[in-house]
Amino acid sequence: MSDPITEADLLAYVDDQLDVARRIEVEEYLAHNPAEAVQVMADLKDRDALRLIHAAPLPRAANATLEAAGRLERGLAWQGLSLKLRRMAAVVALIGFGWFAHSQIGLGITDSEASPKPPAFVEDALHSHETALVRARMASQPEAADYDPAEILALTGIQLPALPKDWQVRDAQVFPSRDGHSVEIALDAGDLGLMSLFAAHVPVFNVIDPTLARLDGAKTVYWQTGPLAYALTGTGGDKVLERAAQRLSRQLP
Repeated sequence: MSDPITEADLLAYVDDQLDVARRIEVEEYLAHNPAEAVQVMADLKDRDALRLIHAAPLPRAANATLEAAGRLERGLAWQGLSLKLRRMAAVVALIGFGWFAHSQIGLGITDSEASPKPPAFVEDALHSHETALVRARMASQPEAADYDPAEILALTGIQLPALPKDWQVRDAQVFPSRDGHSVEIALDAGDLGLMSLFAAHVPVFNVIDPTLARLDGAKTVYWQTGPLAYALTGTGGDKVLERAAQRLSRQLP
């Protein structure tokens, strides 16, 4: 029986410090743990971006990344992760052939290519956020700050992430969405300001990293874990919102 996969193994995997046998064990582990796989893919992306920024030899970087992408793609069964691997390999290959632009943070792609149209649930999240703002201004609609995540899970099937201790729930409501129930939580996130966390069922199983989107002047960071989608909406800076969403996404199983 092989040793359990540890955080040190995942870090060594990202840094190319494991032998072939241990890499295979790590990839098998990632194939059955989508949340860990998402984080490893984000670390691999950051690693390769740093190598490009520091002018690592392009042919070697491209080959190493393509081989890593191929191994991970064979090990992961989820279509969404496989698609991300192919896109990452294609981008690095293009850079190796000379499509390098400093104005695009080292990647020769346009804003339209880098920013695909957000999923439909993002629009639902923004509508729920607007509704929560209206409720907050209405004296006849009292806020329900005492919410029970276990009860919400039991009755709606929606798993909510654990919230930071310094965040305060101002209101929690169950809304209808295009694919079933959804939950909207209005939050006072301390120094991060007022935010709304949206969670809902979606019809297509997928794994999506936290991604920033802007619609009609509002901005939200959305992500997906299997059959559940989430969105964090607020008025803070892009990086602040993205870090907060990353923090929440890691609290989900």
